[in-house]
Amino acid sequence: MPFNSYFDEPDLYKNKFNFYEQGGSPFLLKKFIESIEHQKDDIEEINISWYLYNNKYVHDYLKEISKTGILINVITIPLEGYDHTKPQPLENLTTGEINIAKVTKYDLARKIFREMYHSTSHPNFNLYIFPHLYVRSSYINKFSRGSLPYSLHIKSAYIKKTNGYTLLLSSSNLAVRDLVKHESMISIEDEQGYEKIVKSFYFDLINNSIHIKDYNKLLNTTCNLYKKIVFKKSMFIGITAPFYNNSAHITEKTLTEYIQSAKERIIICAQHLAAFNYQFNAKHHSVMTKNETRKGILGAVLEMAKKSINVTCLSQTFTPLLEDENKFKKTKFRRPVNTTNFQKFYKQIMVTNNIEYFVNEYIHSKYILIDNTLIYCSFNFTPTQFIYLDNVNISRFKNMPDISYNGIHCEVGMHVVIKDQNTITAFEKNIAGIKNKKETIQIK
Repeated sequence: MPFNSYFDEPDLYKNKFNFYEQGGSPFLLKKFIESIEHQKDDIEEINISWYLYNNKYVHDYLKEISKTGILINVITIPLEGYDHTKPQPLENLTTGEINIAKVTKYDLARKIFREMYHSTSHPNFNLYIFPHLYVRSSYINKFSRGSLPYSLHIKSAYIKKTNGYTLLLSSSNLAVRDLVKHESMISIEDEQGYEKIVKSFYFDLINNSIHIKDYNKLLNTTCNLYKKIVFKKSMFIGITAPFYNNSAHITEKTLTEYIQSAKERIIICAQHLAAFNYQFNAKHHSVMTKNETRKGILGAVLEMAKKSINVTCLSQTFTPLLEDENKFKKTKFRRPVNTTNFQKFYKQIMVTNNIEYFVNEYIHSKYILIDNTLIYCSFNFTPTQFIYLDNVNISRFKNMPDISYNGIHCEVGMHVVIKDQNTITAFEKNIAGIKNKKETIQIK
């Protein structure tokens, strides 16, 4: 089949609050490997861009198939960006044994990075680092995973075959030391309209990355400037990256147009929902001359609800309005980082008909269903994803006075547009399943 959909969730596992050696999505790991294995003899090259790369099962499998002559390119963030707090023991899902040695995400990634840095036995296997940091405010607080956030948040693979290609896109990091959540993965095989853009993206991403053997931890990553490339727009796939000029703005416009085309329904599911009424500071952009307040894609969703389109929202994070705190005082929610934007959005939801809202603390998938069209995303629906600034210059941060930043603000993200009816049905069932979970709370 040209399109395949896979879903993972906590209820598939007996010990769903344990950390597994196989990572935070063991079922998707299995499907990821199967997607490669069944066409292995026809594969020439595998390009993988994964936000976190610390899964030994993935790494060992890729090493093995690289020995057959398949070229492997993996792109991930610098080691500094891996969480080194709260070490935990790991359970082997196959044997049920628990390794008492506690580890962090950093510990596991460090082993892989060190191996690839010193290795001379894997000539067909390249590990690249994409060190771009993205920030737009001097008031940002220090991150737990490095001082500033890294932009490479995508989880995808482009598999080049002798005859054809496969594109994999997932919400899951497949990372070890992640808990199992509601995750998903899609596979697109040999369909027209997707390959040209994704092939160019991986070429550009690798050209703007650093091979692990050339990477130095003393490298200055506070200068994040790239030669800008004209973004190639497609009706099937969209990509944001700092080296694609204004790509985040183009993606916002594209998704808004899809939302405004809805005739009956919009279902929006993500870990975070906050892309509503946010500020755009023009001083950090070389062309725009005045500040803006943007309604965002969630503003478009609200407008469509007012036009009698049925809207369903699902998220992992939530924070009630002050007037609702007594209503939810016995319920603990994971709060969104951008509480202000979320509350602006939620306040409008409460006075808008045709909207229902569900919260489940394990949601990690990111997608939009618009009538019979699926827009499957690697990114959350927050202002960060839709702001492109090419001239950010921060001489010092209020809470980190020893750090400066000069560069482009843009997250690396990808979305694909799918109209296949089997895929639509699969995601409809996924939504229904999440809504019926005992952990799911219907807010409105």
